[in-house]
Amino acid sequence: MTRVILLDIDGVLVQPGGYRAALRATVQHFIGDFNIQEELLTGFEKRGISSEWDMVPLIIASYWTSILIQQPLQNLPDDVSSAAREIQRQRKVDGSIDVPVFDNVNGKYPAQSAYDAGLFSSIPEPLRRNLLTETRDVHKSHSMRTFQHFTLGSRHFAETYNLQAEFESDSLLLKHDSSNLDEKIRAELLQKGNYPAAFTARPSSPPHVLDVSHFGYAPEAELALELVGLTDIPLIAFGKLEYLASQRGLDAGALVKPSPVHALAAIVAAFTRDEWAGLQSAGVWFQTGGLNGVFADLPRSFELVVVEDTLGGIRSAQAAGEILRGAGFDVNVRVFGLTSGSIAKAEAFEQVGIIHYENWDELIPFLKM
Repeated sequence: MTRVILLDIDGVLVQPGGYRAALRATVQHFIGDFNIQEELLTGFEKRGISSEWDMVPLIIASYWTSILIQQPLQNLPDDVSSAAREIQRQRKVDGSIDVPVFDNVNGKYPAQSAYDAGLFSSIPEPLRRNLLTETRDVHKSHSMRTFQHFTLGSRHFAETYNLQAEFESDSLLLKHDSSNLDEKIRAELLQKGNYPAAFTARPSSPPHVLDVSHFGYAPEAELALELVGLTDIPLIAFGKLEYLASQRGLDAGALVKPSPVHALAAIVAAFTRDEWAGLQSAGVWFQTGGLNGVFADLPRSFELVVVEDTLGGIRSAQAAGEILRGAGFDVNVRVFGLTSGSIAKAEAFEQVGIIHYENWDELIPFLKM
């Protein structure tokens, strides 16, 4: 059996303790001492909001709204960091916060969707805009820039973005992430007939075969693959999609999962071991609706397995399977959820009929069936 295995990173290959620690450190940086319950974060994931780059501004906006709706502050600065200091000096929220429900618009990042929906209107413009938009631009987003200090550490931050670090920090990724794989599971994934690839919304370097500048590309996905001993498998991560978008005049947010572009690129990369070929082929489909000649060299019949801890990657793979079947491929899509014991993740999978397992030891026998 020829089998492509698409593997998410956070919650699948690694336990992302570093991102959780960086999220909490970033939120504390802006609003002070506030206890962020894990249920709040898994609630985001249940709603399809999987990136901390969106979670952080949404938490801050919810916290500020709970204050300003009752106790408006006059003449708040437009600058996010300056406004944070002023609000933090004068006000405090006790207990929990509520993040309002809104529709995630395809092709938009969730924080942008919340902004476009007019949420958090008690926060003055343009402060609201500065907080909720451009959440992937390290030069424009204060929350993203602060988060990257904590994830990478101040030294790697300066090296990655060619910017002076604004404060000193160790890398919380290196400090807190842990591998979900042991040698036995890794061997099962790499056995003959399997074509594994990682696909993730984590930042990353550009496609590795290209001789281009790496400034602005944080190698967070590569760090995770190094941690789990899978540095040799193809990787389609956010930085690589970002590079594709820059070359084709596209918005990277429209290419990342749940978009089928993400899974299509990973499928081609898995078979060809050429990340750039995968990205270009998926980009052609996105812009023309057709599959280029690279797909003609793929096996006509194969099994497409996806292992995810949230629904975004599953939807990406399912949509990619439909596209390939429409082009004459015999593709059997099998999806597996990993929960790591999270009740919220299990409920999210059950609501859409996805089989799920608590850990790899439970899952791996079914992957081989």
